Amino acid sequence: MGTFSGQTYVDQLVHSEGPVSGLVPRLAGWPRRVIVWPLLAVALTLGAARSATAQAAGAPATASDSARATRDPLRGSPSSLSALGSQARGQQDAFERNHRLGLRFYNGGADATCEVPLGRICYWNNNGDVPPPAERSDAKLEREQLLELLERAQAADPKDDWVSGMRVRYAVEGGFPDMALAAARACAGTEWWCHALRGLALHNANQHAASAQAFDRALASMTPEQRCEWTDLTMWLDPSQHASYKALGCDGRSARNDRIFRLAQPLWMLPANDVRNEFYARRALSRVQSLGRIPYDLQWGDDLLESQVRYGWPTAWSVQNGGVADPRPPQVIGHEPTPSYDFMPTAETIDNPLSAQAADWDPRRKKARMRYSTRYAAGYGALPHQFARFRRGDTTLVAGGYRLMRELEMGRAPYTAALTLDRFDGSEPKQVVKDSAGANGALLVPMTAPMLASLEVVAPVGKRAARVRTTVQPLPSDTRLSDYLLLQRGDASPTPSLERNAGQAYGSLEIEGGTQIGIYWEMYRLATPGAPLQVSLRATRLGASFGQRLGASLGLSKALTPVSIRYNDNGRPDGAPGRSLTLNFPNVPAGEYQLTLMVSGAGATDSTTQRIRVKPGR
Repeated sequence: MGTFSGQTYVDQLVHSEGPVSGLVPRLAGWPRRVIVWPLLAVALTLGAARSATAQAAGAPATASDSARATRDPLRGSPSSLSALGSQARGQQDAFERNHRLGLRFYNGGADATCEVPLGRICYWNNNGDVPPPAERSDAKLEREQLLELLERAQAADPKDDWVSGMRVRYAVEGGFPDMALAAARACAGTEWWCHALRGLALHNANQHAASAQAFDRALASMTPEQRCEWTDLTMWLDPSQHASYKALGCDGRSARNDRIFRLAQPLWMLPANDVRNEFYARRALSRVQSLGRIPYDLQWGDDLLESQVRYGWPTAWSVQNGGVADPRPPQVIGHEPTPSYDFMPTAETIDNPLSAQAADWDPRRKKARMRYSTRYAAGYGALPHQFARFRRGDTTLVAGGYRLMRELEMGRAPYTAALTLDRFDGSEPKQVVKDSAGANGALLVPMTAPMLASLEVVAPVGKRAARVRTTVQPLPSDTRLSDYLLLQRGDASPTPSLERNAGQAYGSLEIEGGTQIGIYWEMYRLATPGAPLQVSLRATRLGASFGQRLGASLGLSKALTPVSIRYNDNGRPDGAPGRSLTLNFPNVPAGEYQLTLMVSGAGATDSTTQRIRVKPGR
């Protein structure tokens, strides 16, 4: 990500109330944070170094320092700071100055364009950028020295909110999750602040349920005005939703927030909503960063807050220039973690979740209102799947089949698979989770009403995840023919059952030509040798050309109808509904085919059809 400044260097130098580095005006098409390096020394000598030196030496606070503390209670009163707390403030300021001066050069995002202008700064999607350069070893050492001082300062005064926040911040930044947890738990200052720091540290450690509880306690401890600000999701919403969302007011948007967070949650299999935790963690860390110097050396403002609430905080930093012919100064770049994804659904889905289809989530959406890089999975993919429904009295049993294709790069087993159904009416979601799941299979969950289904697979070893989310309708109670479920092979036994075949579900509606697959379905009609039912299975190519249709009509080609099977079903001796067969799908041209199963008899015909995509055979 990059930023622009809205002031010239001279304006910033003359009119700023605190130490600020050199900046240049915002320029069209120049998406970078900027620093004028030749003039940096001037900025430091005109007061920037004064604050760090005076505080480190324990010198009396200035009127400006007192005014800032009065405005922001988390900074603490200069008159009540411990000696170590005062020293920590000075060392934090000095660390960020040195950190910025020593940033390494980077040209991986040279072709980036400004995706989202935000006040003085500008954000672009850095998912396709070259990874940022490694941090200098001396910067790591200086951060660890700062953390040692912050630990001693917190022990000296656990009620120092500034020290507690900075210790959590730099422990998270340095990659020390256990230290961040210890720092958050040692906080004994402002109640809501300590809870928020614990939520941040727990979220950073992937302790989702505990993080959610900590943030709940933080929100409950806030004033109504602050809680209203922290729970405002406007930044994540499409502008078309802003007016209706704001009309709900602070007290009326709780249910709306719950729905938005639920729909945006990457994986429903987790014990708590990590995207909600991420939202509040961004609020908490941004609040910490507003208390001191940051690598950009811009004074904290709403533009920085919006950038971090929407896209996360940078986890790496660099500088970039335009080359020897470019008169513009080097620019400071903050790099958010990648890969990151837009987990927000469409506005229509938020309004009516039970109308949602898989296409209503686009993790790689351009002009995203938010992006999130999960800590437990380094990548997300669209899960190849098949949903099929089977009747159990007045209940529908949903089979969610999945298949881990090579393109997903899930890595080796084991996998964890889950199917969750949610009615979005306040009732408890229905869920089944399978540990040590295979690379393909189906999970079974009952339902009695329309529900939003989320089928998910996580690879803990490969740190990858894949999912699909879509609405599933129950079968009518008088249904006589189920959907069909594709299998890796047909069940040749005389008593096929859904429960026995779920584990060998093919898991996708995409197959290779020239392969053998199985099919499982159920008939809820009586068939006997004296009154058999006629069963037909037919595959028809979609989007065929005129020449192909002509050849098929003349019997010269079977490319349009590569599968056509008919037989009489005399029923099962036990009267059970399960049926299965093996299908040799010929090596036909790649494309979409409509596979239709039809059952006729006693003057009634039932059918079920699905589209399958055939890939070229090997």
